[in-house]
Amino acid sequence: MGEADLPIYRQIASSLEAEIASGKLKEGDKLPSERAMAETLGISRMTARQALRHLTTKGILVTRTGHGTFVGQPLIRQKLSTLTGFTEEMERQGRRSSSIVVESDVARADKQCAAALSIPEGSEVLRLVRVRLVDDTPLAVETTEIRADIAPGLLDRGDFAHDSLYAILRSKFDINPASAEQTLEASLASPGVGRTLRVAEGAAVLKLTRLTFDSNGTAFEYVRSIYRGDAFVMKVDLTIGAT
Repeated sequence: MGEADLPIYRQIASSLEAEIASGKLKEGDKLPSERAMAETLGISRMTARQALRHLTTKGILVTRTGHGTFVGQPLIRQKLSTLTGFTEEMERQGRRSSSIVVESDVARADKQCAAALSIPEGSEVLRLVRVRLVDDTPLAVETTEIRADIAPGLLDRGDFAHDSLYAILRSKFDINPASAEQTLEASLASPGVGRTLRVAEGAAVLKLTRLTFDSNGTAFEYVRSIYRGDAFVMKVDLTIGAT
C-alpha cells in the first residue's frame, strides 16, 4: 500500500512525523489545535483528531490537558540485532546518557543468573545495578552481573555513573563483547519501578534479558533490564528463512 492509499488521517500523521524527523518540528513545539488544523488542511476535525491521536499513541506527540498537543521527547530506537552498550548506543544516536549507581558490589548468583552463566548457584558475581538516564530522564533500570573470576577489581576501575562498562572491559581486561542472546517481554511497572522511572504503577514496560559472550564464545555477562515502554522502539532486521 502506497502513501496515497492510506486513510487521510494516516497521510497527515506521516507528514507530521516527517517534519519531526527532519527537525522542522522540535521537541516541545506546540501543534495547531484540531480546529486550526482542520481549517488549514481542509479536513474534518475528526480527521485531524485521528491524526493527532495516532501520533500520540506512538509516543511521538504528548497531550497536556488544558494546554494542547506538543512534540514529545524523541523515541530511542534500539536495534536488537546489534550488540552495543547502552552508553555507546546513546552516543551513536546523539543523546546524552548517564547513570545513577544503585548497587556496585560482589554478590552471589541466583539460580537464573547461575544457569545463564553456567556457574554454580551462589558463585561470586560482580553486580552493578544502575538507573539509566537519557537527557537526564530515567528510562531504564539495569542489573548487570559479570563472572567475578574473569574481571577482578572491575567495579573499582571506572565511574559507572558515566563510563561505558564495555569500554572498560575491553581496555582493562581484554574482554571483547562479541555476541549475545536477548529476549524481550512486555510487562507492567511495579510500584518501585514506577517510582524510579517516573511512570504510573501498571504502566507498560519492556523487560529485556541478555546473555553476552566474549570473542571466545564464553558467556561472561547476564543483564536484566526494565525499560519505559513509552520511550523505546525495538527494531529487528529479519531475513527470510528456509520453508
